Amino acid sequence: MGYAETMSVRAKFPKEQSEDGRFVRQDDAFRDWVRADGSTRYPVASGRYHLYVSLACPWASRAIIVRRLKGLESAIGMTVADPIRDERGWAFREVPGASRDPVNQFAYLSEAYEATDPSYRGRVTVPVLWDTMTHRHRQ
Repeated sequence: MGYAETMSVRAKFPKEQSEDGRFVRQDDAFRDWVRADGSTRYPVASGRYHLYVSLACPWASRAIIVRRLKGLESAIGMTVADPIRDERGWAFREVPGASRDPVNQFAYLSEAYEATDPSYRGRVTVPVLWDTMTHRHRQ
């Protein structure tokens, strides 16, 4: 047997890995749209939303890029989580490249999920768009 055939790698978060070792992306638990036409419960409103990201996540990086390209920095606040996550998920602490949460004072992003749905037991992911009016997580 060759090296590649004998090597076995287990994910740090087993629910993210299939039996044969492939990454398994979970379905988003919280998803809705922000629209100016009034067709959703989330209207376009400057200062209403706050973006939680981790610079370690490519999906969050895309959200950061779009926020910048659209010139939304003054309309949508942003907090950067620690790039290293543990079993509790993404943490907010003062380490290089991260910051504390100035909006809700969450210690972990999982608290946003729990505030939105106390029974949620899935994986905590970024980016998260937080509605500061309804105090709900959107993704």
